[in-house]
Amino acid sequence: EGHLAPTDRVAREEVAEPWMLVGVAAEDDAARALERVTRLSERVEKELPGPGADHRAWSEYSRVWAEWVAARWQHADHLPPATQTTWETLHDTIEATFAAWVADHYASLHNLSFVKRPVMVHHVPHHLARGFTPTGAGPTKRHALLVVDGLALDQWVPVRNALRVQLAANARIEEDVTFAWIPTLTSVSRQAIFAGQPPFLFEKSLGGTSKEKDHWQRFWGEHGASRAEIGYACQAKQEPDAAFFDRVQSLVEHPQMRLLGLVIGTVDQSLHGIVTGTRGLHSLVRDWARSGALARMLEALLTAGYEVSLTSDHGNIEGTGLGKPGVGAVADERGQRVHVFADELTREAVHEQFPGSLPWSPIGLPETYLALLAPGRMAFIPEGKKAVGHGGIALEEVLVPFVRIQRAAK
Repeated sequence: EGHLAPTDRVAREEVAEPWMLVGVAAEDDAARALERVTRLSERVEKELPGPGADHRAWSEYSRVWAEWVAARWQHADHLPPATQTTWETLHDTIEATFAAWVADHYASLHNLSFVKRPVMVHHVPHHLARGFTPTGAGPTKRHALLVVDGLALDQWVPVRNALRVQLAANARIEEDVTFAWIPTLTSVSRQAIFAGQPPFLFEKSLGGTSKEKDHWQRFWGEHGASRAEIGYACQAKQEPDAAFFDRVQSLVEHPQMRLLGLVIGTVDQSLHGIVTGTRGLHSLVRDWARSGALARMLEALLTAGYEVSLTSDHGNIEGTGLGKPGVGAVADERGQRVHVFADELTREAVHEQFPGSLPWSPIGLPETYLALLAPGRMAFIPEGKKAVGHGGIALEEVLVPFVRIQRAAK
């Protein structure tokens, strides 16, 4: 699972039990990579949750699965073609099983308790508010919520690995998983995070994200915070990390500030239009994590006394084109993984054109927000082409990281 670093101080032939081999380094990088991915493949195949599993079973499973996916893309050059073909088949099986589970169980998730952990992303601010003290009512804590737009759970793995080195013993990282809103679009799921509400409660702003600051201020204002204590910043398109950090730093240093909502856009901006697929996106995320930009922001927040939570609004997946619907301006949202319509007749016509597509019930959505999802690992793009996108119900789109980062006790 990536929690231990294998040692090269022990010869593999000296290890008595096969289960101990995971702690002993292989002779070369290729052998080490193949062995680790093979063992993780065995686990994700064996431990795949059944139809009656609860949401926690999928949350726990997804963390092993994320390690498997991250390892696959990191070591793709070392993996035999036949092995990769086998794993592609396994990937399809996992996605089909998860999609069937979502169809039966997703509708019940938004009402579950957020006390121990946020089950869905709109639970996140409610979970943080459990220990919140209203202005003037006693000792206060400082909270910062970082939303890394578009960060899939498997892409969190290399980010976490880099942070462990960069923050060293100065921080404690506690990992969990939460469910995004479906369709897994920024305007739906990210707004839900800052509003602390299901999407049907902010119907008028579903077409964009410009109301996020207002949502964030309203939520904490209703919990007794003053406006001067509530801050929000969103990384602009093509804004360098250093420039965004400077803007964030001015908020962090404000003497009254104690409730920060921050949107980091690097990953989502990278995935749109990337021509090297998920493998290339993983490489970009690894490079971004190693650059130390996120670690510097976290260090500044921790130094200023903030407890930090990190999450994502949705993940992403590489899809293969099944064809592009000729809907023109009829669809309100024309994504690669989802099309959204305002009337059922139009959606049904496109569904008939693409029989494998999934008409999504408006769970937690306005009744007129009618989504048509691309099936499996497919996308609404020209047939045979590939693109990385989001909007559907793939495991890597729906299950996203929820992480607590605190200053380690001395």
